[in-house]
Amino acid sequence: MTKKTRGNSGSKSPARGPIARKVIAAAKTHIQKKVVSLADWKAGSQYAQELQKTVIQRDQLGKYDPLHSLYIYAQNQLSVLIEQIINLPMVEKLADIYGELQEEHTPSGPPMSPLTTSYFTCWGSFDLCSNGAKKETLATISIDLSKALDVNDRIIAIYETMQASRMGIYVHEGVSGKFLFLRELITGRQVKAICPSGYLGHVGEIWYVRLLPPLEDLQQIDYSVVFTTPYILGRGSKINQFDPARESDWIAFFERNLSKIKAENKEKAYEYLMKYGPNRKYWCEYVFLAYRNYRPDMIFLDGFPDVLSSLPHAELARDTLKF
Repeated sequence: MTKKTRGNSGSKSPARGPIARKVIAAAKTHIQKKVVSLADWKAGSQYAQELQKTVIQRDQLGKYDPLHSLYIYAQNQLSVLIEQIINLPMVEKLADIYGELQEEHTPSGPPMSPLTTSYFTCWGSFDLCSNGAKKETLATISIDLSKALDVNDRIIAIYETMQASRMGIYVHEGVSGKFLFLRELITGRQVKAICPSGYLGHVGEIWYVRLLPPLEDLQQIDYSVVFTTPYILGRGSKINQFDPARESDWIAFFERNLSKIKAENKEKAYEYLMKYGPNRKYWCEYVFLAYRNYRPDMIFLDGFPDVLSSLPHAELARDTLKF
């Protein structure tokens, strides 16, 4: 069973990196200005109001599972904040990469793109990071700004939980009612979860998904949420055929690649690979090149990132799948 996350936002903590410090300084300078252009203020206020309209309303959240609805609301609010900082000069490098992949792959979900909106938004917010040890993301910068502006600690704690999340490779181990049971490769972590897309799957399937854990202040909830539409993995099938991947296939992939990552142990190397990849575009490119087919509640991916011949769209491959 998944342990609940501890809501510790540390609202007085300093910014964790140089980009966040610059954003906070710029925000404080703007707030402290004695003379503010009325036109600039009005334009900014109207922009913020328009962004706020994109946040899902409370009455709409009622149709979702309670834990899922909290994460949806938090992601919507965080997206509003990210939209307001993404054009700042100090955030330009992250914004450029985000925009480049958005233009290349038009994330929206099949049939337009195998990159779903939920997948791409989570990757762009929580995994796409700056170079260097601090690894700032659009989310960490927004969280640090929220702390500096004394935003509610509870929503910040949820932001932090989402920031800590990553995609993972899981083996399906069964279903009980609305719950499914997944075991993560390499870490061995066992998870009880709901899948809002409605797909419950089959024992032995290999899933590529982002799980968001139960929150500590919701004592009655002991399960996680499959926050992205599940990607079901295959093992390099022939045209018009899909052969489900086996656990041993992906264990072999990790055996081939985890040693290339500098980390204190295999689990840390796996966690690094799944969150950041050997380069920023690695996992987005894999989803794009591995796409085989879809149903409304799940998406088929076929092949392995390090075996180009196994990928259905290998002819489109660039050098982004290389270590």
